[in-house]
Amino acid sequence: RRYDIYLPITFNDGRRVPDGKFRAVKRGLVARFGGLTMQQRRFPLHGIWQGATRMYSDQVIVMTALDFRTGGSSRFIAELKKRLLEQFEQLEILITESPLRVH
Repeated sequence: RRYDIYLPITFNDGRRVPDGKFRAVKRGLVARFGGLTMQQRRFPLHGIWQGATRMYSDQVIVMTALDFRTGGSSRFIAELKKRLLEQFEQLEILITESPLRVH
């Protein structure tokens, strides 16, 4: 499986997310999956999403982890998302999962 984790570079109030929070996520993903690919913070993507009552705009980086195991990561990802919502002070954090085929 491939997991793409979209993390904002600022909190909702505009404060910059400290580097330590990103380092902690990186360490956790490397410990779980054995590796990680990510964007640098100075080259963020611009994300826009429509909430129930307003439009949101974020600058985000994407961390990608590849899982070559036969399963068991769904619980890890669900728990990770809960922690990230709290640590990054967000209403939502996008994590996508897709099948992985390696050649």
